Amino acid sequence: SWPKHDHYKIFLKIINKFKNNKYLNYKDYSSYLKYENFSLIPESQKIKYKKNYHYEFRQISALNLQKLKKKIDIVYLKSIEHFNDWDKLFLKIKLILNNKGIIIFKHRSFFSYLGAHRYASIGIPWGHVVLNENQYKKFIKTNYKYREDKMVNFYYKGLNYPRSSVSDLMKFATKYDFRLKLITIEPPHYNIKSTKFSKNIKNFWQIIKKNYPNVPSEEVLSGIYHIVLEKN
Repeated sequence: SWPKHDHYKIFLKIINKFKNNKYLNYKDYSSYLKYENFSLIPESQKIKYKKNYHYEFRQISALNLQKLKKKIDIVYLKSIEHFNDWDKLFLKIKLILNNKGIIIFKHRSFFSYLGAHRYASIGIPWGHVVLNENQYKKFIKTNYKYREDKMVNFYYKGLNYPRSSVSDLMKFATKYDFRLKLITIEPPHYNIKSTKFSKNIKNFWQIIKKNYPNVPSEEVLSGIYHIVLEKN
């Protein structure tokens, strides 16, 4: 349903910009953006461009990386909340990534305010987390009869299930010899509104603790996670 873009063409523009610049700075980067929500401003970074290095852009599922039939240095994943088997995901990446290779995750947690995405959202603040699975199915059976099957299908097959937290992600990472380089959480632009919702829902934190005892509060309140891992 999303607009199609020529990502490879954009990738080549980025490479050309690296060729002609010694430094990557925040002001230059942010001038190209309209809606990015920055929680921190990075220092200027010196660009180490290798002229004889092979640069190539491929858009492919992380579960099909072996089809490239080559070792790579950077893997960028933006939707792991839609993968069910994170264990298999890390194994696939490990097999194709060079030593000291980097994984970059852009991740919206299931437990966050918008974690149900528009397909499984029920219009109740954090409804997908506050209601347990039986309550969720009962609610959509009563209120969303016209698309009940599609919602249940996406809730289980379109979103990570069994539900995994960022803490679980790090357990898989260490299992496959990846170490943490960076983790940041962007506060959502609607966090004033959503924080009020959490205060208005009776026993909000107790309910979440009961349904998902291992999920930390910052993940519930998170916007987008940015996680960088390096292969040992």
